Amino acid sequence: MGNYSDAHDKIVVHLKEVYKKHRNLDERIKVCYNNREDELLINRMKTQKLWLKDEIHRLETELKELG
Repeated sequence: MGNYSDAHDKIVVHLKEVYKKHRNLDERIKVCYNNREDELLINRMKTQKLWLKDEIHRLETELKELG
């Protein structure tokens, strides 16, 4: 049972960190849009945000598989 708990806890902690990064990036994108900043920079941030979304999905799937 200990291994399950350790694995579960590690995934949960990592998932929370990724959610936080995703939210922060979303806020930065909004600020950049409002300031009419470089479109290339905004597109890079959007790509990063998609990578984070994929990571969130992967981690949530792992948690479901653990039961």
